[in-house]
Amino acid sequence: MARTRSFTVHTAPWYAQTHHTADGFRTPGSSAVPASLLEVTPWLLRRALVPRTHQPAPHQPVDLARLRTTPERMRVTWLGHASLYIQVPGLALLTDPMLSQRASPVPFAGPARQVPPPLSVADLPGVDLVVLSHDHYDHCDRPTLEALHQAFQPEVLAPLGVGGILRGWGFDPVTELDWGQYVATDTYQLHCTPAKHFTGRGLATRNATLWASWYFTTAHTRFYFGGDTAYNTHFQTIRKQLGAPHIAALPIGAYKPRSIMAPVHMQPAETVQALIDLDADYMLPIHWGTFDLADEPLDEPPHEVQAAATTADVADRLRVLDVGESFTLQPTAASNEA
Repeated sequence: MARTRSFTVHTAPWYAQTHHTADGFRTPGSSAVPASLLEVTPWLLRRALVPRTHQPAPHQPVDLARLRTTPERMRVTWLGHASLYIQVPGLALLTDPMLSQRASPVPFAGPARQVPPPLSVADLPGVDLVVLSHDHYDHCDRPTLEALHQAFQPEVLAPLGVGGILRGWGFDPVTELDWGQYVATDTYQLHCTPAKHFTGRGLATRNATLWASWYFTTAHTRFYFGGDTAYNTHFQTIRKQLGAPHIAALPIGAYKPRSIMAPVHMQPAETVQALIDLDADYMLPIHWGTFDLADEPLDEPPHEVQAAATTADVADRLRVLDVGESFTLQPTAASNEA
């Protein structure tokens, strides 16, 4: 497929832009707000002083030979955290690429990677599109993005305001979208959809840029990328307006303590409810086991989401991957790749 070098942005009629305010972006209809620095600082200090034993996500090297083949419908490979390498015939896209050792503005401090990257940028057979959910360091990683730009010059799709950050790093082209907007080619559409989160790469930039989830469709496949989000009614809205996805990649980690995390991150039972709201055929858990960002053990989220899915009678839709593992949507059914 010839790469499109610029997109026309379309606005869907179904979404009212009520998340814009004079003080930045906000989540409509939600009274919960992210914890302030005053609230978060004592928790961060306690975490820094108490040693933790890490049990990161299971991981395996990516099957590079298989990665270089074209799937008949869709292949999704989890690279850790919220990074997914998604392949459909004629197109490869990467969500929130993060292969660095720290999620931080500096290389010597900040959350350290607990699982080795399952591949390098040089191992990727190609990247046509990069899709970003928001500007936080664990989702918008400059070294990884710069390596991708040098290797593949991919198009970048990002929520409003994030393009300014990327252009400051020398990226072009970058297309910014608002919730309810989408880009379309003759073979696919990418919709910028709501999420419940916050943004900021510094103390003075909170909510100056937008956060988002993304809905990707081809003639035969619908894929939803939840990015980083708390639970809210947007899952029901997305299902109503865009249809049930075949695959939903949804975050399950960084949920304790709830006093701090509830406004911005789902706990596993809420993620299962999001799966039900979306009515997805399959759910791939992401945003767990890679970086130690919260108080729950790194290996707790998949056990909790499995228990919640069993209680809700949707355990057959759950596919928990190792870092480096792929899930393939077949022409008539989906199955894990061996």
